[in-house]
Amino acid sequence: MPDQPSGFLLPQPGERVHLLGIGGVGMAGLAVHLDGRGARVSGCDAGRNRLTDDLERRGIRCVVGHDPAHLEPDVKQVVRSTAVPDSCEELRAARARGMPVLSRGSVLAALLEGRLSVAVGGTHGKTTTTAMIAQALRHAGLDPGFCIGGEVDELGGVAGVGDGRLLVVEADESDGTLALYRPDIALVTNIELDHLEHFDGEAGLIACFGKFVRGTRRKVIYCADDPRASSLCRSVPNALSYGWAPGAEVRGLLRASSPAHAEVEVRIKGRRAGVFRLPVAGPQNAQNALAACAAAIEAGLTFEQAAAGLAEFRPAKRRFEIVAEMRGVTVVSDYAHHPTEIRAMMRVAAGRPARRRLAVFQPHRYTRTRALGPEFPPAFAGADEIWLLPVYAASEAPLEGGTSEDLLGHFRAFGGPPVRLLRSLEDAREQWRGWWKDGDLLLVIGAGDVEKIAWWAKDDLIGGNTGEDKKRA
Repeated sequence: MPDQPSGFLLPQPGERVHLLGIGGVGMAGLAVHLDGRGARVSGCDAGRNRLTDDLERRGIRCVVGHDPAHLEPDVKQVVRSTAVPDSCEELRAARARGMPVLSRGSVLAALLEGRLSVAVGGTHGKTTTTAMIAQALRHAGLDPGFCIGGEVDELGGVAGVGDGRLLVVEADESDGTLALYRPDIALVTNIELDHLEHFDGEAGLIACFGKFVRGTRRKVIYCADDPRASSLCRSVPNALSYGWAPGAEVRGLLRASSPAHAEVEVRIKGRRAGVFRLPVAGPQNAQNALAACAAAIEAGLTFEQAAAGLAEFRPAKRRFEIVAEMRGVTVVSDYAHHPTEIRAMMRVAAGRPARRRLAVFQPHRYTRTRALGPEFPPAFAGADEIWLLPVYAASEAPLEGGTSEDLLGHFRAFGGPPVRLLRSLEDAREQWRGWWKDGDLLLVIGAGDVEKIAWWAKDDLIGGNTGEDKKRA
């Protein structure tokens, strides 16, 4: 039985829904919303993490492992993460029994009905922009529901139900379900070639975004600085452009930037609206804030309210998250996994004083690594040394041309700083003792489980395991 993309009924209060891959950030957010609607939610995943712990504190049962025994007779619907492969025995059992098997994106899209909704799509910047909008709305005294692809401490986690009148979501294009969203306000941050594990090529990706844009009920907000987004959206009725470009209807002018903040003057349709000050660095963050400002105003805020909310913005975890600053070493964890995202992250890193900038990178998906391999080495401009980990498969089988060994070949052909290929995360931990020195900036980069390295690094710094300490010993 194929997964049902749309046309289904959301679970009613008291009905049981079971989530496969509940420990993923998107699935955990969906669990919060289904629970908030009164459904009886359970789920399973390969292991426990912060998100499953939080769900269990909310009363949502999470079990370890995938087993057909989880599919108890009262389960009315099964929702699966794209990280759960078709070969999963529990998933196969659900289909064999004729249970409705739904994709996470299709269920989240259905939750937009019946309330004022904002959906943020784009290859990059979705999580940050969605978090900015939700925080600006909350700062203005509203109680929006939200579902974000990142953990946002300022908002209380990955999702919140709110008062039921307004919902802000991050809409993911990776599995094509972006096409199912029908928001009141759609925001397109950018469109770059990615997710070739799902799309045949650029035409399929653009078609997916096209359905998203055409299905929007009220306003399409798009980045005038991005060629694909601009080409797709500028002819859409009632569209609104934002960006640095002179022709953008919501235009930003970067007035000041430092390692800790950015200041942007905003002009709306030629008139000066005012200035917002953002407490995070980087022109990409400032551009995301400009998008959030436009969306928040469309959702009912004044410019002054939006600017006040942005001034208090706190980013999601793993968005240039400083995990540790001790013993002369700074450890940063960042979710960047596409060359464009890595380039933006390295620009922020360049603004921080450091003796050396050391990067530990875990490529994400064989398909992405093969398709974009030559683009990765120049994205690391500013790194003094790079450690390359095995590809995080995300349920994919190894692919010729898409391994870390293949990526190492691209780095060597490009030149640049020394690059070392490691066997595993644990190998990195064994080898870094003696690597760090006072004044180093350690950048832990990737969308898989590489974040463990940042926390291991913090533990080792607490224990005094740096290169300087080793020499003194």
